[in-house]
Amino acid sequence: MNLPHPEVFHPGLRSDRLEVVADILIAEHFTTLTDLQSEYDDGYSRGTTRFARQKNRLKSVALSGQHEWLQLRHAGNDLVFTIDGIPCRFAADDPEKPTKPAVLEATPVQQSFFDEVEDGVPCKFCFILDGGYADADDPRVVLVGEDVTGTVKCKWVSGGIKALHMVSAHTPPAKDVGKAPVGPKRTESDDVANPESQ
Repeated sequence: MNLPHPEVFHPGLRSDRLEVVADILIAEHFTTLTDLQSEYDDGYSRGTTRFARQKNRLKSVALSGQHEWLQLRHAGNDLVFTIDGIPCRFAADDPEKPTKPAVLEATPVQQSFFDEVEDGVPCKFCFILDGGYADADDPRVVLVGEDVTGTVKCKWVSGGIKALHMVSAHTPPAKDVGKAPVGPKRTESDDVANPESQ
């Protein structure tokens, strides 16, 4: 089912602004994968570190004033930031079947926005980092907007960032293979003419 773009309901939710947030989430996703490659890292250590880095970078960018439309409303682990005054959250989840509280539950900051919109208009927004289910899948970010009843009313999907990234932060040391022996190429006629060299 094709859903309208969030900008249809809230003009401040323009694609260029949504891409800024998506780029932050995807960049920190790759940075974490690159950095955490020890034998002691696992999905949990990567997931919690990725979340913390994404949260802290969003906070930093919001507080920097770099984008006048991006503000910080709540700085806890249940981070809420606003885009042109519209509260948003983020999570790494399956956008088709979400299970994370950031996607399913509204914080008090988000609930305060519910009264500002008409019935049927999306009032709860969450950026969902969808990393796919296979290692080859490029991550994408999906912004889902729900109305007060939890019905999805709009959706935006990032263009994704298809980029090369390091799989391992560890570079093995160089090995000395010595100098390659180089000489004239021998032919079968040389072997027949000089049988003693065999």
